[in-house]
Amino acid sequence: MKYLKNISFLALSSILLLVTACQQTKHEQIIQQQLFTFGTLVDISIISDNRKQAEDVIQLISHKFETLHKQWHPWQSGELSQVNKALIQPQFLPTSKAIIQLIKGAQALSIQSNGLFNPAIGQLIKLWQFDKIEDEHYHFTLPDTHAITQILKQKPTMSDIIIQQSQVKSNNSAVSLDFGAYAKGVALEQMITILKKHQINNALINAGGDLKVLGSKHGKPWRIGIKNPEYSRNPKADAIIAAIELKDEESLFTSGDYERFFDIQGKHYHHIIDPRTGYPALGTQSVTILTKDAALADAASTALFIAGPKLWPDIAKKMKINYVMLIADNGQIYLSSAMAQRIHLLTERKPIIIAL
Repeated sequence: MKYLKNISFLALSSILLLVTACQQTKHEQIIQQQLFTFGTLVDISIISDNRKQAEDVIQLISHKFETLHKQWHPWQSGELSQVNKALIQPQFLPTSKAIIQLIKGAQALSIQSNGLFNPAIGQLIKLWQFDKIEDEHYHFTLPDTHAITQILKQKPTMSDIIIQQSQVKSNNSAVSLDFGAYAKGVALEQMITILKKHQINNALINAGGDLKVLGSKHGKPWRIGIKNPEYSRNPKADAIIAAIELKDEESLFTSGDYERFFDIQGKHYHHIIDPRTGYPALGTQSVTILTKDAALADAASTALFIAGPKLWPDIAKKMKINYVMLIADNGQIYLSSAMAQRIHLLTERKPIIIAL
């Protein structure tokens, strides 16, 4: 049995990002810091001629990440965990504006995705023990099939949550909120706001391979490597399957079956749960989304992963996503026509290109 946190590719991707650091101008330099938060490593890179200002802003961002991680953790003692405890009861619960906004944004995206992005299935996530993934000594077991069936019968969705001004309640006791497929994107948008507020024009925040950029890298686009999902299964495979250059304020998010998983009796169980079946989604190895809105990219990468090779174009259209790369479990690469114009494939595999 084994498990993997979403940290293995970060060092490799950092090499791709920083290999041209010697091209900096006389006064500009790259100021960096790495932290562990939101269950992953986060690299903050700022290009500036004012090291002190950049370091101060990095500290602000680090503190903000830690604050949001505590507030939005579904199971620990933060605000979201208190909401989850209260949702079991049918009464309204007062909560913060930040939580209300998080719920409203997730509700809208859940509708657009035909319910494939569904943060209301926190109870299913917990059954699969992915809340324990950071514990290296935890012994994973398969969840009880009856328990999965009982939750599925109750059909928890984001539409079960009622918002009345600054209060929330649920019409369904099976609802438990887990924003693991959304919170990182929302957080990145807030970090970009902090950078702009402090007149930082060129930066990159990389949260375990999911990232957003500002400006450029010494006048050139930020060049990003996309992990080959085969690499986690076969170390002899190429680590990078594609590269892409990002423009100002673009976000790149990837959901993969190699990010968080455990193997039992030779079978692979990853963390992306299909809300229709209660089990890890089938048919997909990874999905990469490019768009300006990091929160949308986060949710869409999960929704399209679950949609799989057949349904992803329909969900992409509904979510207004133009740039998509999906790698199926048989290794077939699918590209939206817009993504085909932007991405540089580093493989001889011929992709299927689909116009959205």
